Amino acid sequence: MKKVLLTAMALLTIASASVFGMYGKGDGWIDFLVHGNQFRARMDQLGFVLGNDTIKGTFGFKADQGALGAILNADKNGTSTYTTLFKPTLSAGIGYTSDIIGVGVGYNFTYIDKNLQVHTPVLMINALNNSIRFIAPIQVAVTDKLGGVTGSKYTGVAFNNIQFRYYTGIDAFNAIRLYAYYRNSTIEEGGFKGVSEAFGIQARFYFLNTQVGDVTVNPYVRVEYYTALKGDNLDNFTAEGYDASTFDVPTSFKQSDVYDVSPYKFAIKPVLSLAANSDYVSLYFEPSLGYTLSGSKTKAREGVASVEKMSHALAWGAYAELYVTPVKDLEWYFEMDVNGEVAKQSTIPVSFAASTGITWYLPAL
Repeated sequence: MKKVLLTAMALLTIASASVFGMYGKGDGWIDFLVHGNQFRARMDQLGFVLGNDTIKGTFGFKADQGALGAILNADKNGTSTYTTLFKPTLSAGIGYTSDIIGVGVGYNFTYIDKNLQVHTPVLMINALNNSIRFIAPIQVAVTDKLGGVTGSKYTGVAFNNIQFRYYTGIDAFNAIRLYAYYRNSTIEEGGFKGVSEAFGIQARFYFLNTQVGDVTVNPYVRVEYYTALKGDNLDNFTAEGYDASTFDVPTSFKQSDVYDVSPYKFAIKPVLSLAANSDYVSLYFEPSLGYTLSGSKTKAREGVASVEKMSHALAWGAYAELYVTPVKDLEWYFEMDVNGEVAKQSTIPVSFAASTGITWYLPAL
C-alpha cells in the first residue's frame, strides 16, 4: 500500500508540473490569442505561434524533467526492456481572433508510461478587444494499471487553473484577475479506496497605475484561499499551478467525521509592480510582503487525540523579468523568482526559480 501511495503522489506531482507545453504552466494559454507570430526557445520550452490577424496556431513541447534533454528513455531490467516514450508534454492549439471576440482551443498530452497518459483540453475566449480573457483547462488521467499490468485503479480529474481577466482601461482600478482550481483524485487497490479532493481560488486587484519619473507603478493586492474537501491534501496553490501532496483518508470516512476544521490556507499579499523601459532593455519587478494563515483540526476518536494545527507567517517574495532586445524582432528573456513561502525546504526556507531563453518575433503570414 505504501508503494501505491508513493506512486500516486509521484504521478500527481508530474501531472501538475507539466500540464502545459509551449505556453508553460498556468498563465501560458491566457496569452495565446493575443500573441503575434513568434518562435520561442527557453530552458524547458520550445515552440512557435504562426498565423495572421484572423487565424493562428501553435505547436510546441515542455520538458517534464525541468530541462530539455530526455525525449526518449529506456530502462532495462533483466531480460525485459521497459521503455518510456516521449518524455516532454506536447501542446497544440488553434484560434480565431477579431476585435469583438476571439476563440481558441488547445490540447496538451503527457506520456507518463504505457499504462497512463494525461490529457488536457483547453478552451480560450477573449472579448471586447482582448480586455476580457478566459481560459478553462481540464486535466484527465485514467488507468486501471497504475504501477504495472495488475496495478491499482487511478482516476484524476482537475479543472486546473481556470482564469478570468478583465482590463478596465481605468488607471485608478485597471485590472482584475481571478484564478480557480478543483481537483479530484481517486486510487483503488484491493479493498482500499483513497480520495483526494481540493479547491482553491485566488483574486488579484490592480489599481493606481501611475507613471513616477521613468518608472511605471501598478500595485495590486493578491488574496488566495484553498482547502482540502476530501483527504488531507494540502496544495501549494499559486497562479502557476499546484503541487500535489498526499492523501490517506479512505472514502468510508466523511470529511466531517475526520476534521472539525478541514486543512486550509489563507493569504493576503500586497504587491508593488514596477516596470521600466529603454530602447534595448525592459525590466519588470515585483517585490511583495503579506500574511499567511494555515491550519486544520482533527476530531478525537478512539485511541487518537484531537490535533489542532495553525501557522501564521510572512508571505514575502521578489519576482523579476528582464527583456533585452538588440533589434525589435529578437528578444532575450530572463526570469527570476525568490520567495519565502516554501516550508518544504528543509535547510533554507527560500525557493529560488529562474528561466531564460529567446523569442524571435516573425512577420504575419
